[in-house]
Amino acid sequence: MKEQEYMKITGGIDERFVNEYPANSGRKVTSLKKRATIGIIVAAAMAIVIPAGVFAFTQLTHREKVSVYYTEEGVQKLEENMLANGYTVENGKIRLTVDVEMCDGNFIQGVYTLTALTDDAKEHINTMTTRTKLVYADTGEWIYPVGGGSEGGFGPAMDDDEVSITFLYPVNNAYIDGSRTKRLVFFEYAETGESDGYGNMVVEDYTYYEGIYFDLMDEVNVPTKTLRSVDGTEIVVSPYGVSQLDENWAYPENESLTEMSIDSFNVISADGEVIDILSLPFEGRVYGLSFHGEPGSGNFSYGFGIVLNVDGISSVEINGVTFTE
Repeated sequence: MKEQEYMKITGGIDERFVNEYPANSGRKVTSLKKRATIGIIVAAAMAIVIPAGVFAFTQLTHREKVSVYYTEEGVQKLEENMLANGYTVENGKIRLTVDVEMCDGNFIQGVYTLTALTDDAKEHINTMTTRTKLVYADTGEWIYPVGGGSEGGFGPAMDDDEVSITFLYPVNNAYIDGSRTKRLVFFEYAETGESDGYGNMVVEDYTYYEGIYFDLMDEVNVPTKTLRSVDGTEIVVSPYGVSQLDENWAYPENESLTEMSIDSFNVISADGEVIDILSLPFEGRVYGLSFHGEPGSGNFSYGFGIVLNVDGISSVEINGVTFTE
């Protein structure tokens, strides 16, 4: 794809702002010295209207760690478009910061950071021991199955004192009451050595996570566009990815959950130029290029790994199925 063609979708960011994607080696995001060979990989400006006279923006508290998931240029656009959240709560042992939270009407996506405030708390922010559960804020009732989750601690997103984790949760499906506030609660499991009668030998331990939680937003705060396939299936495209959520989605019973297979994923401009998301010159695994669910399942989300301008996108093609305006 030619440079000028890519610009039509990305909004005209020039080569000075090309950035390298983080790889499994854990290297920090640094500027490329030359143009990528398969296209210009940039995070484009998101088309969000900012009131006249507003020039300052809130900087992300953990912008370097967040850039692992959204790239350095993507982080800049998140800040410029007032998407830095900054909610913080702590209990003397651990601090929780919600760095960024975005909602496209189907899913809530973002990054939160856990910071150890004491030496003994450091081992308790490990992603292997920390657990979360989504509950209703008014009753504490566990929402299950939820059709989402958290993952992270990749490369420079984690150090001895702090870890930043990306999360993705649906706004509403067959198991979620969209009218009630959803709360993400943090805890650990502790082994008891005794069965609770259901075959479990662990209990929820809040020693280090007492009072550590945050309420998920459910209002759209990014520009979106609804695209449809020939059979009427709808997906929503936002600056950071595409999603599909059907409130009638049902969790498969007695079935093994298999990893989704994406064979082709193209973003197409109004003039017909194509960005082949799977063929962009990523070096190693791009942490922001994440997916959840299965296309057509009614519970599906796929992150671009870059930030695009929604206004410049006319259609998306996934596994040979085209979704257009």
